Amino acid sequence: MKKEQSVSDASFSVTLDAEDWLTEIPAEDEWKPGILKLSPSKINTFLKCPRQFYHQYIEKLPQKFTIHLFRGTIVHDILEKLFTERFKYASRWRNQAAQKWVVEQFEEKWNDLVDNKAWLFKDYDEPTFRKETKAMLVNFCDRTERKLAELIEWNIYRSKDMAFNNVRPKFAEQRIYNDDLRITGIIDSVVQDFEKNISIIDYKTSKRYRPYLPDDYYRQLIIYALLYYEKTGVVPMFAGVNWLRYDDTYFVRITSSELSEARRLIQNIHTELINRGEDKDKYEKVPQKLCEWCAFYKNPCYPKVKE
Repeated sequence: MKKEQSVSDASFSVTLDAEDWLTEIPAEDEWKPGILKLSPSKINTFLKCPRQFYHQYIEKLPQKFTIHLFRGTIVHDILEKLFTERFKYASRWRNQAAQKWVVEQFEEKWNDLVDNKAWLFKDYDEPTFRKETKAMLVNFCDRTERKLAELIEWNIYRSKDMAFNNVRPKFAEQRIYNDDLRITGIIDSVVQDFEKNISIIDYKTSKRYRPYLPDDYYRQLIIYALLYYEKTGVVPMFAGVNWLRYDDTYFVRITSSELSEARRLIQNIHTELINRGEDKDKYEKVPQKLCEWCAFYKNPCYPKVKE
């Protein structure tokens, strides 16, 4: 099976249907990135609402921290350490030991959050968030332990060690920066199957769920795939979003086409930001139902949201 794909003959073209107002970028050999370092979240913010991007990344107004941000940090931290520290050997995955460990880790971190940042729960029900978050971590361990047992039971692998070697992440949470494109990203997990094919995974803790992959998640995944390729020279076979809350993962097949699309998108955003500069009037508002959840809603932005 072919394990690596060449992207040297890529056409580097992409159709941005929803963003056709973006400026056409210069020829490849003439293009240079802007000063601002990009990330998938910055790109998605700009495409969602340029005015929000201006307030957050150019004007750098203070943002309102929410429990969602801290919960995501806690979950990602525990899952990173799960395979790299306490449970990095197959023999330790038995008798719900991993489940007990993640609960202990979670309770310690969550109690510290409640004690020192009680203001986070002013508008949220703390017991509900505690229960939901703990369940995500336990379900993740349940799924891993169950998968190890099934791979042995179904004779996919001859031993638990062999099964675990293909279930555990090859890398846990990698921050990758590409200077040529001036963009950075954090890949939550890199896994490798028995044929040495690579897949990258991004963990999501939100309630958001669709029977399809939302556009912003898709953009995030193909950018991660491009960053991984530029660093390693290997094209991931798949990039996926793992909805921890729903025990479900949605994958995108990665080819030279997706890498070309990601590269073109990054270049286009850089060029658009260079052309707009720091003139606030060039960063238009995009009124939408999500406005009321924006950190800058009504202060200083007053969008006319249609009912």
